[in-house]
Amino acid sequence: MPLTDPESSLPEAPPPGSEGAQSGGGHGGVDEAIQTFRLPFYGRLWLSNLIQFICFHVLFLAMQWLVTSLTELRTAVGFLAFVQGGTIALMSPLAGVIVDRQPKRYLIIVGRLGLAAVAMSIGLLVWAEAIAYWQLLLVSIVGGLLASVLSPATQTFVVDVVGRNRTEHAISLNAIGSSFGTIGGAALAGVLVGAVGIVSTFLSAAVGVVIAALIVMTIPIEGQTKRSEMTSPLMDLKEGYAYVRSRPHLLLALLCCAMALFNGAISPMRVVFARHVLEVGAESFGMMSGAHGIGTMIAALAVTLRPPSRHFGPLIAGTMFLYAVGLLLYSFAFSFEWILAVEGLMGFAGQLWHICALIGFQLAVPAEMRGRVLAMVFTLAQLGFVGGLLVSALADVVGDQLALSIFGAIPTALLGGILVFGWKTLKQM
Repeated sequence: MPLTDPESSLPEAPPPGSEGAQSGGGHGGVDEAIQTFRLPFYGRLWLSNLIQFICFHVLFLAMQWLVTSLTELRTAVGFLAFVQGGTIALMSPLAGVIVDRQPKRYLIIVGRLGLAAVAMSIGLLVWAEAIAYWQLLLVSIVGGLLASVLSPATQTFVVDVVGRNRTEHAISLNAIGSSFGTIGGAALAGVLVGAVGIVSTFLSAAVGVVIAALIVMTIPIEGQTKRSEMTSPLMDLKEGYAYVRSRPHLLLALLCCAMALFNGAISPMRVVFARHVLEVGAESFGMMSGAHGIGTMIAALAVTLRPPSRHFGPLIAGTMFLYAVGLLLYSFAFSFEWILAVEGLMGFAGQLWHICALIGFQLAVPAEMRGRVLAMVFTLAQLGFVGGLLVSALADVVGDQLALSIFGAIPTALLGGILVFGWKTLKQM
């Protein structure tokens, strides 16, 4: 399949009849955001994604709380995340091929309905008092399979709906929705678990995801990239890796994304710090995730007002470095207020990395390869679940705070070296 220039191969505008399809460079950030929302179908997509983000965080935090109710082993929390992340990592390369070959709208609908079935299954098992840890492992595998397709499909569908000229603002606005989801989902999870119980929490998440899927059904854009010729999935997979290997700036940027192996330690350790280091309850645990969400919101708003247009490589490396520094600061855990402040910093850095990676990699490659390259990013991001398992096991041996400090110091040093010695290469992205 011949490749075209990235700039010319990305869609130039939404479907015929869309107002405001041509962006122009004279508007301010707020004006551009308003114009993006005025596109016929973006508002629906944004709302649908917002609901999914909220429900995902409710489901994720409820799952973690359920695990800590079944066992006190830190490793159990990390291993559950490891199983799901490992499934996503193994399946993401194939998922990227699927996303580049199939209508993304259909993939999103099916994936969300599947996720709703997963949430409902957990809720019913808890209600029947038949829940066991091995069942959660099985559910994590199914959830990982769904997420491996949902993530690249959802992110690339944004560009299909708005067109190339509004990619930066559309992704930034989508990140604002993600931040609302983090804040609202974290707060809602804490309230639901404490007020109505774990069963109703899972069932509520299932209903919300179904609503998100139904909204996508009303968007008459399939989101299937035109291809000059059809090749086998294996050939598509090889082509994607060959394209990246021949471009050092993409390789180095992906290496920075691989630091998620260490930075992902916060995912299982947040609930551990809440229950065993700070000794706070479910609502305070929700506040910790909520503070993280506030940081992501500030970052998303900043990028919406002034979206980055160049130097995505250094931005990807620099934001990952800042997140690693936050992880190191987190390990001190002087007080609950200290943790809330560091959560905000990490949310800010993590959201900036997320936005820069989504925009930078999609604009740096041809349209017909966006799914495969983003799948590589998501694969590396799942290394965080491997790190989560390792830091959980280490915490059982050396203690929670020392384990987290080790996992913060390593990526801080590595990313610092990449920024110093690989700056010129990263600037080529």
